[in-house]
Amino acid sequence: MFIGNVEVKGLARLAPMAGISNAAYRTVARECGSALTTSEEIDATGLTRMNAKTRYDIAKYLPEEKPIALQILGAEAEYLVPGAQWLQDQGADIIDLNMGCPVQKITKTGRGSAMMKDVAKTAKILEAMRKVLTVPFTIKIRSGWDEKHLNAVEVSKMAEDVGVDAITVHPRTRSQQFTGLSKWEMISQVVDAVNIPITGNGDVKSMSDARRMSAETGVESAMIGRAAMGAPWVFDESFEDLSPEGKYDYQTRVINRHMPLIMEHFPEKVGLIQMQRHLSWYAGGRDRVRSFRVELFGARSYEETRDVFDRYWASVDPAVSQQPNMAAV
Repeated sequence: MFIGNVEVKGLARLAPMAGISNAAYRTVARECGSALTTSEEIDATGLTRMNAKTRYDIAKYLPEEKPIALQILGAEAEYLVPGAQWLQDQGADIIDLNMGCPVQKITKTGRGSAMMKDVAKTAKILEAMRKVLTVPFTIKIRSGWDEKHLNAVEVSKMAEDVGVDAITVHPRTRSQQFTGLSKWEMISQVVDAVNIPITGNGDVKSMSDARRMSAETGVESAMIGRAAMGAPWVFDESFEDLSPEGKYDYQTRVINRHMPLIMEHFPEKVGLIQMQRHLSWYAGGRDRVRSFRVELFGARSYEETRDVFDRYWASVDPAVSQQPNMAAV
């Protein structure tokens, strides 16, 4: 699949998730086979006002990630246009606009999925962004605000008309948040309505799910979000063919790659939270995991955290190393 002039090599890719899909995690997902990665949402106001955390923490990416899509969040052209320009100048290969976040603190300010409510206003914003961007420009949307306002097709047609290069559709409404089943037929309707590449997102938990979504809806790629939390190997189809010992060794290598990246990317206070969160997810739903997590989140340093995890991980029986991902349940 091509998004503008950027080739996306592979079917499945990591979905952007706030507080999760940072540079460290995106890198291991990419190394496990994610076809492309997209940053977590980057606040346009923070970028424009030169907020250091926004510019040099959240918007940071590693050379190994390229090509990289950086996702911007906002509701006003006065912030989105210069913010998108700044991200482009920092080397973004694709600029993605978040029009799908359902969280109330985002939507109450007109951002995220609230942008789907006023299509005419959003069209003007997209036009303004398109004029200043030379890299491919994409959007991520939902099926609509609620069941009475399912306008993903209308929004997608508008986006294509103003020059958007590709669209990701999560076929839940804003009111659904992340509950209930996503309605893949909505993705099919968007695919049939436009002539630009469509990526599907929602209830994709494996590469087989990604293939099924492609077959049923016609999408050219699929995003995996919550099911990749604590399981970046979900993008590597060869993982399922490994022996239990082989899976355990693979997981160990990924964990040992991921943790130093966290330490390099974050200041220790933030990095410690990230390390504990991800190690908790890596532990999955194995035996004694509750007591392990109590000890893990009680650790006060990188060294103590790794010691707690390494002792627990060494006690894991490889034969039962592939347990359900509790983060996605």
